[in-house]
Amino acid sequence: MPPDPNLIVHEVFSWVVPGLVTIILGFPIVRLITRWLEPRPVPPRELSSINGRLEHIEAAVDAIALEVERISESQRFTARLQSEQASPRLPGRGGSSGQ
Repeated sequence: MPPDPNLIVHEVFSWVVPGLVTIILGFPIVRLITRWLEPRPVPPRELSSINGRLEHIEAAVDAIALEVERISESQRFTARLQSEQASPRLPGRGGSSGQ
């Protein structure tokens, strides 16, 4: 029994028409969503305030780096002093051997 041509046409249209509707309606919706998600430009007035804040942060980071360097130098100095005090002193060769 050969396939019914009306059934084939109905089957093709049942896939093609919803696909075309999805493409025709989906494309503008996707463009709208992508435009909505796009980052907006920052006004120049806000850029100047951001620039000032970044300069303050940079100065603070520099000050913190300087203090951290001072602390590390202090710790190295303290550790060296403690290691010199804790090291046992060995008697010299010319000293008495207890005999």
